Amino acid sequence: MALLLALDTSAAASVAVLADGRPQAVWSTEDTTSHAEALAPAVTQALAEAGVSGAELDAVVVGVGPGPFTGLRAGLATAQALGFAWQVPVHGVRSLDALAHRAGVDAFEHGTEEFVVATDARRREVYWAHYAQVGGQPTLLHGPFVTAAEHVTPLPAYGAGAGLYRDRLHAVAGWEGEVPDAVALGQVAELALRRGRGILPPTPLYLRESDAKVPAPRRRAGA
Repeated sequence: MALLLALDTSAAASVAVLADGRPQAVWSTEDTTSHAEALAPAVTQALAEAGVSGAELDAVVVGVGPGPFTGLRAGLATAQALGFAWQVPVHGVRSLDALAHRAGVDAFEHGTEEFVVATDARRREVYWAHYAQVGGQPTLLHGPFVTAAEHVTPLPAYGAGAGLYRDRLHAVAGWEGEVPDAVALGQVAELALRRGRGILPPTPLYLRESDAKVPAPRRRAGA
């Protein structure tokens, strides 16, 4: 039985403990400003609810984005610290793949062979990627990208990014507020580990540079 702890902070923050892809405990918040403070207590709560300890896990799985610098950094730093403390491997999964994993079920039911998922990248842009159904599973074809909505491939669009720009994207009804979550992230990871492919290193996929800039050196007086 594969026992995984999954974390994603690419949009909202969420935590899940999964056994063979089935959620045993789930926590989430829509607050996007306190990821760092909320994650550690959320992990403790989820492990207690699932009745397992960190040392019993087979791996920690973390969403690598794309997403804002601060949010991703909080999730990745937490995952790597926990993996080090518990001596378990830490794996990365593209956060948009988690959203596509859920969207793929709806796309399959409606006979949609190709679709995009999109989340809010702020600055009037979206993070997005293009997927196709292959063997009943969504498979990444292109992306991830960060662009203005009008540059997204014109296909059925799932996710909060599509909801924000319905005048420019083909937003799928009922999916306009959806973001990546830890349960789907863990399920993507479990499937990838079982098949021996698709797992990434826990390295952030920012697509943009941080808004924080290193100040230029001050010139000395009289120089």
